[in-house]
Amino acid sequence: MTDQALQAELEWLRLELAALRLANSALEQQMVKGAEQTDAMIRALETQSSALRAANLRQLNQTNFTQRVMDTTGALVIVLGPDGRISQINRRCAEAMGEQAAAIEGRVLDEWLFPDELQTLMDQLPELPWPVYSPLFETLRRADGYAAEHRLADSSGAFRDYWMEASLLHSPQGKEEGAVICATDISALKNQQNRLRRSESLLKEAQHIAQLGHWELDLAADRLIWSEEVCRIFELDAARAPANYQAFLALVHPDDRAAVDQAYAESLNSPCAFAIDHRLLLAGDRIKWVHERCVTHYDSDGRPLRSFGTVQDITAQRDAESEQELAASVFDNSLNGIMITDAKTRIIKVNRAFSEILGYAPPEVLGHKARLLKSGNQDAHFYRNLWRTLERDGKWQGEIWDRRRDGGVVPLWQSISVVRAMDGRLLHYIGVFYDLSEQKRNAEHIHRLAYYDVLTGLPNRQLLNERCEHALRRAQRDGQGLAVLFLDLDRFKHVNDTLGHPVGDELLRAVAQRLRDSLREIDTVARLGGDEFIVLLEDTRHQPDIERIAAKILGALTLPFNVAGHRLDIGTSIGISRFPGDGNDATTLIKHADLAMYRAKEQGRGNFQFYEAHLTARANERLHLEGELREAVARGELTLYYQPQYRVGDGRLAGAEVLLRWFHRELGMIPPDKFIPIAEDCGLIVPIGEWVLLMACRQMKSWLDSGLNLPRVAVNLSGVQIERGNILAMVSRTLASTGLPASCLELEITETYIMRQAESNVGVLEELRALGVTLAIDDFGTGHSSLGYLKRLPVAKLKIDRSFVMDIPQDSNDVAITRAILALGQSLKMTVLAEGVETAEQAAFLRELECDEVQGYFFGNCLDSAAFAKLLQVAAEAGEFS
Repeated sequence: MTDQALQAELEWLRLELAALRLANSALEQQMVKGAEQTDAMIRALETQSSALRAANLRQLNQTNFTQRVMDTTGALVIVLGPDGRISQINRRCAEAMGEQAAAIEGRVLDEWLFPDELQTLMDQLPELPWPVYSPLFETLRRADGYAAEHRLADSSGAFRDYWMEASLLHSPQGKEEGAVICATDISALKNQQNRLRRSESLLKEAQHIAQLGHWELDLAADRLIWSEEVCRIFELDAARAPANYQAFLALVHPDDRAAVDQAYAESLNSPCAFAIDHRLLLAGDRIKWVHERCVTHYDSDGRPLRSFGTVQDITAQRDAESEQELAASVFDNSLNGIMITDAKTRIIKVNRAFSEILGYAPPEVLGHKARLLKSGNQDAHFYRNLWRTLERDGKWQGEIWDRRRDGGVVPLWQSISVVRAMDGRLLHYIGVFYDLSEQKRNAEHIHRLAYYDVLTGLPNRQLLNERCEHALRRAQRDGQGLAVLFLDLDRFKHVNDTLGHPVGDELLRAVAQRLRDSLREIDTVARLGGDEFIVLLEDTRHQPDIERIAAKILGALTLPFNVAGHRLDIGTSIGISRFPGDGNDATTLIKHADLAMYRAKEQGRGNFQFYEAHLTARANERLHLEGELREAVARGELTLYYQPQYRVGDGRLAGAEVLLRWFHRELGMIPPDKFIPIAEDCGLIVPIGEWVLLMACRQMKSWLDSGLNLPRVAVNLSGVQIERGNILAMVSRTLASTGLPASCLELEITETYIMRQAESNVGVLEELRALGVTLAIDDFGTGHSSLGYLKRLPVAKLKIDRSFVMDIPQDSNDVAITRAILALGQSLKMTVLAEGVETAEQAAFLRELECDEVQGYFFGNCLDSAAFAKLLQVAAEAGEFS
């Protein structure tokens, strides 16, 4: 309904209400007149009755005089005898009840009463013995001048409303001789009152729906009258409503008072209505917007008498307008490109960022279909999946390549949403996108840093591991073999020490090139760090082929190198492990090749050796450890240690990482890297992990209760825990049982696991974060993170793997990777923590790079709970937790 229509409807309701009030007033006057007539009748009857009684009561009953008097009134007149039964009625009563007077005499009036009213009368006389033949008579006997509203059945059996007044009749001696009742029909008045109340209710409801109230100001008396809706708008009860104009003005926002006062003052000198929007200042400094309309009535001399007006709450309208203005501003100023199409994908609106990213001015694309932007980089299958997702989910997001106006293509991260009407009709598509070009360049740069050796350009350990695992899967599938060659340069340390690192770096680059030249295209050569290299040979089934390639490498590196004017003679020692036989994973093969390389060095350098091992003994040892590990928790052999974490900026304690230790009763301390993989393989990591989390949270809560307010405790989560156990329920259950605030718990998950199934793992991490815990990516830099996923991960911290920290600032590769991770974390507004800090040089370097937090033996060893509590006590006394 429009504002004008609503105003008209409200005006009609006000007019009808006024008419009903006038009708009600007339009926009320009629009722008063009827009541006066009734009083006169009763007085006459009482007087006549007394006179007749004095003459002869028996004679009075036989006379028609009283009957004629009673028949003159339009009300119902009923005379009750001393027993409460009807002894006489007037003609109007007989007509109303539809029976002859003779048939009514001797009965009780209660027969015509509405059942609920009769029950009410009975309930009010609980002490009388029941049944009582006339509760009405018993009630009026006790009343001193009984008057009440009752419903009586008429001739049709329907009930009508009557105002009943009754007086008791007494003999001159004071003896009770009955009563006379006069009942005036007020059904019409009741109907009018009901209509009046309904009209008032409709008016109030309409005003409430429209949030519109009315007011009246008597200018002569300076008296202000508000409707209920105006009070509601001003959030005041009727008792606190302003009584005059100045009190109202005090409720107006101070910045709007002058304008409101001026507008009203001007309206007093003009017969025209005025309207103004202004603010109210409510409790708690809240603001509400209202629309005021006012008209003034004047006397014959033109003096203003009364002002009438309406107040409408327009806060929601104002908010909506503000939201529209804000939405328009966001649309125009967004850094993301925005495109809106109709249901047939015709472009109807674009923003400035759209033009900046794709180069099209709005007139060049408006009216065209969105396929104008297709680059051809994605095939029909891609677009079929896109539309299928839109139809199913109502939204789609992903990477898409669009064509710019200049013909170039640009990678975009785009989100498309479907907009539907209330009835489900498709109205619009909204596409929001941003340019991925810079991110892709950064990602490529980070990828190079994360997967390639900065010095030589060779794959690093991470990429080697991935390629080796991939080659192993292919070899297992195809029944092929592969070999891993571990190379360590002979006499390289002497070159570095005597000629310096620049010469050493150049020598490493030359070695890398000779290794590339010595291998096939399908083979991989990687640098692990320092002077260690790995060669991965694929499709090598026979040992002589491996020996031939190893000999070729030895020969290539035996030839002298000319570096910076120096003739350098170095060599290499090579250890070789093979699949199948020496290991089924990259780590094992590399480790066994490393052991074989040491054997080669022991054999005099400049040669190669194959790995030999007793696999059965190793398997038995592993099986034995698994059995022992199953009993370790029950025997109390597992315990928790805590390594402090410090803020680099001020040196304060930032938290503690929980470390699991196994002290075997016979074998002594078994390192985590030996028993954790066993626990993951056999599934024990799930109950052990839950035990670790429970003990850590319980210990942290104990410290907090003791006033040792350590900010957080960090617990590692294994990927197997997440995959095989209900990690969300486990964390929730642990927090609930220990009472530890979720904000005090940090969960660390390795980058490798997160990226293994990035899409599903993002959901798991979001559910964990929703509990209130903090999430951190552990061993960052050792995995293969996608920037597309990394920016979506609900994590607050990156932990630089110790493998990158151990050789800084000497190792340029590790320095570059550390810098890149710090820059990435800062750009994503994540805290960055460096692990394994063991030297002052490392600490100084990280401080210079503005690393947020550190941990390592340089700052503190891992401690048991008692020793760590003492560390916390010292920190508390130093005011670190204040």
